[in-house]
Amino acid sequence: MANTIYRKCSNCGEISLNKDYCPVCGTLINNTLKRELERKERAVQKQMISSTTKPKSAFTLFLENAKNHDNIIIRYLARFFYTTWIIVLAIGGFLALVFGYIAA
Repeated sequence: MANTIYRKCSNCGEISLNKDYCPVCGTLINNTLKRELERKERAVQKQMISSTTKPKSAFTLFLENAKNHDNIIIRYLARFFYTTWIIVLAIGGFLALVFGYIAA
């Protein structure tokens, strides 16, 4: 008798014995399971938000699209400028790291 749990459905008002879902309308009536599902949903949403990256700049998108161009001259020019652009960004990032380390 100690394990009997009566739950009332908040949707239709049906009272059920030892059930997690309402037998009439199928609504989840177990509050512990509701909280666990909400926690899992929040964790998934938080993980999705943290895994998103910054959008690429217009110049980078232009060069990436030009790398697949039909004209071979435009394709190789785009690859050359894209490589140069990546090198410039790497040098700038390194300098920012050095100056930040010196300032601290």
